[in-house]
Amino acid sequence: MSELNDKTTVLVIDDSLMVRQSVRAMLGNVDITRSEMCTNAADALSRLKSKQFDVVLCDYHLGEGMNGQELLEQLRGEGGIPLTTVWIMITGERSYERVVAAAEVAPDDYILKPFSSQMLLDRMQQAFQRKFFLRPAHDALMDSREKEAIPILESLIPKADTMVKKLDVLRLLAETHLALEQYDAAARRYREIMQLRVIPWAKMGMARILHAQDKAAESADLLQEIIQDAPHYTDAYDTLAHNLARCGQFAESLDVLERAIAMSPRNFRRLCLAGESALNAGDPAKAAQFLEKAVQVGRNNSGFGPDVLVDLLQAHSEAGNTDKMDQVANQLSTMFKNGQDGFLPHVCRAISLLGRQAYAEAQESLRQAAAQLGEGRLAWRSGVRFLEAVVRLPPDLENYCGPAWIQQLSMRFVRTHQDVEQLTAMTRKREQLAQTIRDAYAELQVTNDEAVALTKDKKRVQAAMLLYEQAQRTLNERLGMNACSLLLQQGDPESIAKVREMLHWLPLEHERVQGFQRALLKLGNASSEAEVIKD
Repeated sequence: MSELNDKTTVLVIDDSLMVRQSVRAMLGNVDITRSEMCTNAADALSRLKSKQFDVVLCDYHLGEGMNGQELLEQLRGEGGIPLTTVWIMITGERSYERVVAAAEVAPDDYILKPFSSQMLLDRMQQAFQRKFFLRPAHDALMDSREKEAIPILESLIPKADTMVKKLDVLRLLAETHLALEQYDAAARRYREIMQLRVIPWAKMGMARILHAQDKAAESADLLQEIIQDAPHYTDAYDTLAHNLARCGQFAESLDVLERAIAMSPRNFRRLCLAGESALNAGDPAKAAQFLEKAVQVGRNNSGFGPDVLVDLLQAHSEAGNTDKMDQVANQLSTMFKNGQDGFLPHVCRAISLLGRQAYAEAQESLRQAAAQLGEGRLAWRSGVRFLEAVVRLPPDLENYCGPAWIQQLSMRFVRTHQDVEQLTAMTRKREQLAQTIRDAYAELQVTNDEAVALTKDKKRVQAAMLLYEQAQRTLNERLGMNACSLLLQQGDPESIAKVREMLHWLPLEHERVQGFQRALLKLGNASSEAEVIKD
């Protein structure tokens, strides 16, 4: 559908009944009658989860909870609305122009109050046509065909008849290259954008590339430059804070986040990250403040789950607020339901026991969690919480197992030097535990270096087997992904079986892992075709 018509579906989000009725009447005046209304962000999240709309008209101010910009950022970040949906922000604030000019996740257009039916229709139609221009690429991306989307986007560049359309294409092309970890190609496109117009989100793309290439200092310098040039660009604050936390600079990360929260105080993910940074900076009371606010804001958030409550449990535990700690523990117990013997529930019980200084009982709960370190999928954040609990155990405790557990954890989770910096900073100057993490990384690096040397000597089979055996022993994601890459190049049934084995524990949400799954599917299809031809 390239034009708005009587079949176009519209969702109007506004906390004012009068405005909702007025916008609905305006839509009716131009024969758009299939419209629905929402009063706040929570209501909109629920509605958009169950139904797709062609157009969303959202007011910037939505009363309590998230504002329109924060709602858009969350939905785009979580894939809560299709790429084909047109999002237009309605606002009475001319200052919003500064926000949208800098925002990495921007609406397709915005319209200032007051406006007429014809003005609204014109803006909707313009945005709709821009979306229709990108539709072939959007269809490929929504179908997880990122590599196919690239030539489609490249073919659209000479067809873009306006600067806005050309920037749309180049931006989507750069983001697709970045998602595929094609950093040189992504950087080339971002530079091309900046030659046309210096835009904060293009600089942000370059900062993300530098961070992905483990160039933390260069990335941080560029992010500071973005913040100085566009002080309302809260995404830059978030990324800088994340980079600082990854380097173990938790107090600095917290300072950056507090500046962003002062501008946008109801962003659920930002509040959660501030809580984590405050905990790791040794300020559990401040952590509890941020995390309680996150719980308040995020109750109806589709991203709301046990994670924020586990951090809040830890904050109350470290602050000695046992009554509040017990309340959160009860909420978590309800959320875990039948999974009480899982890794995270064991860690949570240990956190509660540590809050009461019941160290022997806490160690026993951690022992039960440690028994699962070598099983199935385990999130990085869950591993970090385990480490944070182990660090609180007294080293003179009878049958103390801290170093052994941290060694097993590190062999599983450490991938880069930044991981080492972050985890060692969390050991709170417990040098024995910090050295255990560094030693584990050194051992993993030796294995990876040996595999690289074998590959250079054209001994790919030996390199693949070395990585596979170590990956299966440690469940280390970096070794596992490198092993999968080499094994898929061999393509024989035995190698494919080994890849399938590792996919039982590798993170399915990771771009490389999704690429391995697509490669297996193609190999399977090719094998089926060969059988048909043979028959």
